Amino acid sequence: MKACPRCSLLNPEDGTFCVCGFDLVHGDPASVRGGPRRRGRLYEVIGFLMIGFGLAGGSSWLPIHVGFFINLGSYQMDVSMIAAGGILLAYGARLVERPWSDRVKSSGAG
Repeated sequence: MKACPRCSLLNPEDGTFCVCGFDLVHGDPASVRGGPRRRGRLYEVIGFLMIGFGLAGGSSWLPIHVGFFINLGSYQMDVSMIAAGGILLAYGARLVERPWSDRVKSSGAG
């Protein structure tokens, strides 16, 4: 068993990641730490764009479209695009807010 340098939890010898997200093989360099956060921000942007596209009518502008639409008078919203955008937005927010994507704070004991 080996202890995680970040949270001191014991992990199996062949383990690659601790429960806290620390990379036990390569350490925790800034490039590894920033990757999920950048990908999360990209998912958030795409999610916002998909929600906006869905509110603007979505795939009803395409010659072949499959979607679930809500009609409010003459206005048409694509619910499937709004739902997909919401899922991407939530997943992106989850990646950005990961606790292990933050910098490690040194625990000075003295």
